Amino acid sequence: MSQAMHGGRIDLACLTYGGEARDWLDFSVNLNPYAPPLSATIWRRIGAAAGCYGDPAACGLQDRLSQYYAVPPPCLLPTAGGSEALYLATRLFAGKTVLVAEPGFGDYARAVAAGGGIAIRHEIFHLHFSGTPAAILARLDRAIAAHRPACVLLGNPNNPTGHGIPARELGALIRAHDCAWIVDEAFSEFVGVDPPHSLLPHLAEWPRLLIARSLTKSFAVPGLRIGFLATASRAWLERLADLQPPWSVSSLVQSWAEIVLAVEARTALEEGLHRLARARARLLAGLGAIGGLRPYPSAANFILVELLSGLSTGELSERLAARRILIRRCDSFHGLTPGRFFRLAVRRPADNARLLAALRDCVP
Repeated sequence: MSQAMHGGRIDLACLTYGGEARDWLDFSVNLNPYAPPLSATIWRRIGAAAGCYGDPAACGLQDRLSQYYAVPPPCLLPTAGGSEALYLATRLFAGKTVLVAEPGFGDYARAVAAGGGIAIRHEIFHLHFSGTPAAILARLDRAIAAHRPACVLLGNPNNPTGHGIPARELGALIRAHDCAWIVDEAFSEFVGVDPPHSLLPHLAEWPRLLIARSLTKSFAVPGLRIGFLATASRAWLERLADLQPPWSVSSLVQSWAEIVLAVEARTALEEGLHRLARARARLLAGLGAIGGLRPYPSAANFILVELLSGLSTGELSERLAARRILIRRCDSFHGLTPGRFFRLAVRRPADNARLLAALRDCVP
């Protein structure tokens, strides 16, 4: 079982600090606050699927994902969230070296080890040097040349730094090296479309590319566990399907997708994502105006913040918890100084304003 630290533990916060779940503002988990809401009627329809077996291969969901993301069905494998996608993908590289771009999601290296691979953790998204795509790609290029891995694993946008690499620039590096790539695009829908960051439209160009996607963040449904893997390699996809247990994707998820993943419904999601981008810009400006904090620009729906005062993130999280606000301490991210960094989700303006007021009180 993964021991990766994660946000979203309101239940634990209530046990530790008191209060009810409704009393808390959770900035520790990065869900879309503008996700299209579902009516009670729709939820009843989805819930009715709990009494039925779904398609063990989730073929209907595969078709829905294909239409929604404009990817051919033979290039898609539905998964139980982005985590299953990641743990399946790394199993293709058992006994081989995988270069893991750090700082990054803690389960990257764990997934490589669980799949029998050898993780080479290399600091690529370095905050104290230039965070431009060109600088990131130059460091990645040198790391690949030095280690010659069988596979490269990175998040785009990266978690927790928020760095995003445009598809054209990343694609050029993929083309330049004779290795496989696993690119986690869990947060790609939060990035503006100009320039595009997702590699999904370019699958056919790179048959040694695997893209892991999660619908958890953009649709704000972490409990449903829905994601997918995409690749132009039929051999890889057949192998991945053999590795995946039947009924991995539940009948509830399949029912949800049948209702929600309609191409004509994309407009509502995209409008919410535009609103979220504006809220992110305002939150970034507000954080920058607080002495003792250094927020880093982000392409995703979260902001990484560095504490510049003598206060530790443990002390800050305790002070904020007293105000029923939860943040994500970044001590578990390889490459970030423990006690110095924390990550904030972007929420609606009123919630963000309450956070900023609390930070002004708590940070010396």
